[in-house]
Amino acid sequence: MRKMTDGKTVVNISEWVILKNFWEYYVIDKWDEKNCSYCLVDGDFQEIGLVSLDEIKPYISSRTRILTDLQPAPGWNWV
Repeated sequence: MRKMTDGKTVVNISEWVILKNFWEYYVIDKWDEKNCSYCLVDGDFQEIGLVSLDEIKPYISSRTRILTDLQPAPGWNWV
């Protein structure tokens, strides 16, 4: 898990997911028992919201919990 900040907000990122349409999901904390988690989504614009893994699973291109070599989301920095 790594901490990421935009200068105002600090979030704990536990996983990174990219979809086939190149939208990136920075998973905040962990997926719950219903396969939902809050995510920072970088797509047409950035937003933090509740995401269902079951809904995005068919579109996942890549997924990792190894965040050491991952760049932070645009406009964000690793703490």
